[in-house]
Amino acid sequence: MINADDDNVRGGTICLSQAGLKIGNSDSAAVDIAAPNGAGVDFAIDGVLYHKADAADISITAGTIATLSTAVALVLLNSSGTLSTVMGTAATIADLAAGDAVLRFPTPTENTCPIGYLHIVNASATTWTAGTDDLDASDVTTTYIDIMAVPVAPLTS
Repeated sequence: MINADDDNVRGGTICLSQAGLKIGNSDSAAVDIAAPNGAGVDFAIDGVLYHKADAADISITAGTIATLSTAVALVLLNSSGTLSTVMGTAATIADLAAGDAVLRFPTPTENTCPIGYLHIVNASATTWTAGTDDLDASDVTTTYIDIMAVPVAPLTS
């Protein structure tokens, strides 16, 4: 692809195929990469292409979500294929539902590519902790979304 000024395109961090994120196969506190193509996920960091094969039970590293709150956690891969997560700022479930808050996406860590996000709703009576508490624990709902880049707009519901 050539820019209008005929300079070559430089850089670019983007996920090039669906990651197929889902709850861990045998570890409900982890995630799996189960790409629909059966071969893993392709992605670029600063214009260099990488591949991560499908993998099961990858620990997440995001943080915590207080009781009766919700947040998004970006799912990232580095050039070695190591998965990490970055938690966005939480909002109460009530404030989000009333339109008094939005969930903004956090900034990816340096030298990583976002491949998806988890929208985690913690309606339980205790704080939810990434990597420790199950993503399908009682009163915890997690939605898995594959992305090519960080969405521009925050989540409003």
